[in-house]
Amino acid sequence: MGLRHLSLAGAVLLACSSQSASALIINFDYRYDTNNFFSDPARKNILSEAGNFFGSRITDNLTAITSGGVNQFDAKISRPDTGALTTLNSFNVAADTLTVFVGGRDFTGNTLGQGGYGGWNASGYTDFFNNIQQRGQTGPTFGAGATDFAPWGGQISFDTSSTWYFDNNVATTETFSGSDFYSVALHEIGHLLGLGTAASWTAKETSGGFSGANAVAAFRAVFPSAVDVPLEADGAHWLNETKSLTLAGVTQEAMMDPSITIGTRKLPTQLDLAALKDVGWQITPVPVPAAVWLFGSALLTFAGVRRKKAASV
Repeated sequence: MGLRHLSLAGAVLLACSSQSASALIINFDYRYDTNNFFSDPARKNILSEAGNFFGSRITDNLTAITSGGVNQFDAKISRPDTGALTTLNSFNVAADTLTVFVGGRDFTGNTLGQGGYGGWNASGYTDFFNNIQQRGQTGPTFGAGATDFAPWGGQISFDTSSTWYFDNNVATTETFSGSDFYSVALHEIGHLLGLGTAASWTAKETSGGFSGANAVAAFRAVFPSAVDVPLEADGAHWLNETKSLTLAGVTQEAMMDPSITIGTRKLPTQLDLAALKDVGWQITPVPVPAAVWLFGSALLTFAGVRRKKAASV
């Protein structure tokens, strides 16, 4: 089997209590937190809670990526502290794991966060490349016919100049001011998991909408006559103020629309989790308690990233 060399640019320009046993581990790496956004361990705990939310529901088995000999995997990211493109040579990723580099920097405008999956360079044998692309998944992960998604990980950055609310107990919802860090973390992890970014998402985009069968079915629980789920012009977010049901059956603005109201929390809705299925993840829903939804005034926006263009609204 002959040696090959390949370079793939991913979406590198990006926007529960204890962890239960699950197929997916989201491993947060803080080596590029040079601006000390996560110097307070409480912030790391909240981010871990957001990762655990998805890790406890995603049951895909991902194969490991191991550099060695002629098989070399180089991970490419946008550094969360500077935005600079960075390569990590001879990189390894454990089985059933996504490695996510996190940190903070000062964004312009109203952007609260940016997140997306990483790119890569590699050299080696054909089966090594196939493993990098598929990680044990059966459907195609790239191109117009993509039906699955299997990233190695990526990066998430949070705005250092925003007024944040860091909740010491995300299982409860109380009155607060500022932008809810837990909600923004969930949103950006959603982008990293392919919502608005993966080729398998793009393959289901229509003219102004998303046609994934699971997402449309979930959307029809609120809008029975819907043909597809309306998208923002960037294609990376649900149309602003799109409504769905939470896992507890409460109507809420969907997690993956582009904005959040100060003083509110947005959990993933049935629509958001259904879209993860459409992207290619295996999802096991776990009911969560209903929350009391609070409303403020000002709106701040998320930044999402596509494979071919950045989206900030």
